[in-house]
Amino acid sequence: MAFTRIQYGLVYGLIAVTGIEFFYRSQEFVALLFVFSVLCAMIYGITLRVRPLRLILAFFALEMAQALYFDNLVVGSLITLIVKLSTVYVIVQICGKSFPRYYVNVMYVIASIALPIYFLTFIPSVESFLIQDLAIIFFRPVFSVGESLYEHNPNIIIYTFNPFARGAVLRNSGPFWEPGGFAVFLNFALIFNIARQRKLLERKNIVFVVSVVSTFSTAGYISLFIIIVGYLMTNDAITAVLRVCCALALLLCATLAYSDIGFLGDKIDQNISLTKEDNTSRFGSAYFDVLDTVKSPWIGFGRLAENRFGELAKALDPSIHRNNGVTYLAVTYGIPAAIAYFAILFKFLLRYCRAAGISSWFAVYAFAAILSAGFSQVIFDRALPLSFLFLADCFRFQEVRHPPLSAVRSAKS
Repeated sequence: MAFTRIQYGLVYGLIAVTGIEFFYRSQEFVALLFVFSVLCAMIYGITLRVRPLRLILAFFALEMAQALYFDNLVVGSLITLIVKLSTVYVIVQICGKSFPRYYVNVMYVIASIALPIYFLTFIPSVESFLIQDLAIIFFRPVFSVGESLYEHNPNIIIYTFNPFARGAVLRNSGPFWEPGGFAVFLNFALIFNIARQRKLLERKNIVFVVSVVSTFSTAGYISLFIIIVGYLMTNDAITAVLRVCCALALLLCATLAYSDIGFLGDKIDQNISLTKEDNTSRFGSAYFDVLDTVKSPWIGFGRLAENRFGELAKALDPSIHRNNGVTYLAVTYGIPAAIAYFAILFKFLLRYCRAAGISSWFAVYAFAAILSAGFSQVIFDRALPLSFLFLADCFRFQEVRHPPLSAVRSAKS
């Protein structure tokens, strides 16, 4: 029981250093999580398999190639990467194939806590109290953080108050850096839980869906739509006629939402129209990322912004801002590495679906939903998505030794 609690704690820690406002900006939290995870592995005698270390070696080799090519080796940055990857590796080895289940349960608790606080923020006096008397006074950053294009958002660890929502529609950020980020983590949990439970209308899934809706995130809604369509199209319990009817109903709802809801249709149209002018928009970021990727297609520019932007990076010029995670991965690590990354990610989803006993086609929709989420958030080089790469090997290891859940269910019946 104690070991299970530790596993839950490690998964929460990985979520925290990936995107929870109070934790994710400080590299010291990653270092602490690494030390704690290693100690747990030693105490409980966890066997750390060698095969997944190839991922760390690949990232290290690519970083060294970039350092040589751009003549810009920053040892601190390299150490930070190795520690982050090692932390992910150890935690995945400790949690094993139970990692997705722990993740779903942790996100369920996070969402269940965030929703009541979100509704309380509709009362101005309560929101003001939470921000001024709690967040700003008691929940300041523990460790110093470097200068950034992003400001620190007031938070109480379990909830972040996003200043961008002032004077507009109130959006649910959960404990994450912004509502769109929260939507990404919720949709991850929804994918895992649908595959595991093999049903959509389930208590945790309902909480996840309601929470995604409360984020008012355009990309979050698109990812949610893809996930629901994927479930309907791949569920054997749903007849072909019902699938078609549901698909048409969802398509009609999506069309109406696109045309009538401002943060969907209008926002997307505006982003597209400003593609070549606004580097902060999703399509604009993609456009400028592609232009830069062409300049260094094989190894990218690396994580050091000065390799790509020069003096503008040191001055934190707004023109260096990018927020498209898909194209950012290609411009950072090069096209071959980006393709390999997404191939391993899809392999994990496919193996997870097989292990859960759900149609392998659901993995295709899940992959599309994750790409949609990453199109609006630079997330793929963060700790949690990186854990999916290590989980691909973990589920391969399980496939060899254990049959899928569907086979076990058939045997029991």
